[in-house]
Amino acid sequence: MRLFPAILLFPMLLLLCGSADPGTVSVSVLKWKGGAAAAYTIIHDDLCNPSASGIHRYADTIAYNRGIRFGAGAIVGSCVRKGEPMWMIMERMVRHGHEILSHSWSHGAAVDLGRGGADWDVDRDVVMTKKVIEENVPGASVLYMIFPYDAYNDDRLEELKHHGYLGSRSGRRMYNDRGVVVDFNNYDPFRSNLFDAFVSKEEQEQLLAGRDSSPVSIYDNINDDIEIQHIDAAIGAGGWSIQELHAVDDEQPWGWGRMGVDRYRTLLDYVSDNVERGLLWVEPPTTVLRYIMTREHIDGPHLVDGNALTFALPGGVDARYATEISVEIRTGRDVSSVTGKQGDKTITARKTGSRTFVMDINPVFGNVVLTFS
Repeated sequence: MRLFPAILLFPMLLLLCGSADPGTVSVSVLKWKGGAAAAYTIIHDDLCNPSASGIHRYADTIAYNRGIRFGAGAIVGSCVRKGEPMWMIMERMVRHGHEILSHSWSHGAAVDLGRGGADWDVDRDVVMTKKVIEENVPGASVLYMIFPYDAYNDDRLEELKHHGYLGSRSGRRMYNDRGVVVDFNNYDPFRSNLFDAFVSKEEQEQLLAGRDSSPVSIYDNINDDIEIQHIDAAIGAGGWSIQELHAVDDEQPWGWGRMGVDRYRTLLDYVSDNVERGLLWVEPPTTVLRYIMTREHIDGPHLVDGNALTFALPGGVDARYATEISVEIRTGRDVSSVTGKQGDKTITARKTGSRTFVMDINPVFGNVVLTFS
């Protein structure tokens, strides 16, 4: 495990200087990037599987046109069978900002679900899936696992950590870990990811008809809008909503959890509207969990002697989790602008109120000197 640089064991100083007098300054880390009320992630399962063809045919472009980036979990053996055309499609998706995730080699269960045992091999499902994608898709970095059937055990998680993954979407068993992530105390990126799976009202009724089956979603599907409820729940709770989706297609007559194209556009329009209103921060899974890990492991910020801000970062956290966090700067007097100097990099804060600014800072890059004008 790579650690934060040793120098970060000591407090970092954010020195306050400049030509304008800002008065009393206070600084705090915002819960979500840019000050959004909640975080939201779409994960499309089963990329490369014939039942989920619409992920690259429709979802990619619809999301890209709205500036939305999602995660796509590849069943890598199916991608290999499709060959070069699929790698080119996945390369385009990466250029569009989407994150390619591992969804195992053949969607075999990682643990025994009572269907004849587990179908899991670490060299194939963890190591090879990552290697094959990264070798064939320029720009792809596979750091996140979607366990088939959302089932795992402690050994499976240790395998992911050992082989360079940063997190996973996992549940105790199918449909058990639904909801919005709201508890970030002792957050574990391999265990703490509640989510919700989309199925239409019609499909849910078919699943429940004539057999003893649990509802797929925790939300009331009577109005056929569980995907919207999941977003609203995140905003209301200030948490992280992970939405599990599959195919986006009107022509394909089959496929579990399939969403129609117009319905997908409506969903992403709703997402975009909430982004514009400052209510949602939308990114693929690894981007969000990095923010959480950086935010949760910072001691501070602390204002010292009225002119210095300190962050203390532990030395025992994998440096690959480090990312920009949004720091809110409140001044006692009105100033026009706030800029920061972090090494050779100049950072411009966004003014969000008469005395409020937001600056995105990656703490591992060292001290930031602020200038008020």
